[in-house]
Parts: sequence; structure tokens; C-alpha cells
Amino acid sequence: MDARVGLWYKLLPLFGGGWPVKLVINELDLRKFKRKASRFYPREIYGVLLGKKLKNNTYKIIKIVIPPIREATYDYVIPDYEEIDRIVAQSGLRYIGSIHSHPQAPPTVSSHDYHYWDRDLVVGILSVRKRNVYKVTELKFWRKNACLPIKFKTFRPGEN
Repeated sequence: MDARVGLWYKLLPLFGGGWPVKLVINELDLRKFKRKASRFYPREIYGVLLGKKLKNNTYKIIKIVIPPIREATYDYVIPDYEEIDRIVAQSGLRYIGSIHSHPQAPPTVSSHDYHYWDRDLVVGILSVRKRNVYKVTELKFWRKNACLPIKFKTFRPGEN
């Protein structure tokens, strides 16, 4: 085995395990989530990422569903997990992960996020910051134990 390949395998855990993950996300659903997060500001909002695995460790997020929220504050959000299970079961799609907002905070994984990271392959974090009369957003997707965010691009439903 080439020494560089051996080093790569040793470094994999630092980058979140296996090979790099890529996401392709439904642009319309992502736009809806961003609008909802902006309206919900300064409280956090939560969404479920549903889709399918493509080749080369790429995941296509076909739907972003916002479940009922039990409690939401500036620091955390508690969705209705029973409803999430029902949504996933009825969707016919794979549960890929979740997305939530961070009001006035960077789009990085907080200690609370990490502590409650359960079955998510990826977690998306949308930073919503108020700047005078408008809000600025920044979005990053993360894999557990990864030091770098996941690359993503969007698609419009009906287009390839």
C-alpha cells in the first residue's frame, strides 16, 4: 500500500469517517426552509432531510419537511419526534438527517447539537443573523466528527 494511501486511512476518522459525502438538495424546499427560519427568528426551527443515496457517496435531498415543533427557544428546538417517525415512514424516502437554524450564531455544530446527534448522517445548520432591517443567512452541512463542512449544491425539481 502506498504510504500516502495509508496516511489517508489513518486520517479518515478526523474527517468524519468514510469517504467524503456530497449533497444535492431540492432548491425549492431549501428556500422554503430559509423563509420559515427567517420568520421564526429569533427562535430555532427544525426540518427533516429526506432523500436517497446516489453513487459516489452522494445523497439527494428530495424533500425538507418541517415537523410540528414542541418547544423552540433561542438556544434549542425540540420537534415532535413521533411525528417525524410517521413522516419518514410515509415518505417512501430515506432519512438522511436534519437541518435547523442558529439565531445570531455561526453555522457550526454546538455542544447541544453534538450531544443530541443521533441517527443523522448529516446535520444542516442555517445561521440567521439580524443586520439592521434585514436578515443574513449562512448554511453549512456537517458530518459527525468532521472538521470540515460537507459540499452541497442545489437542484430544481423536474430538472436534471
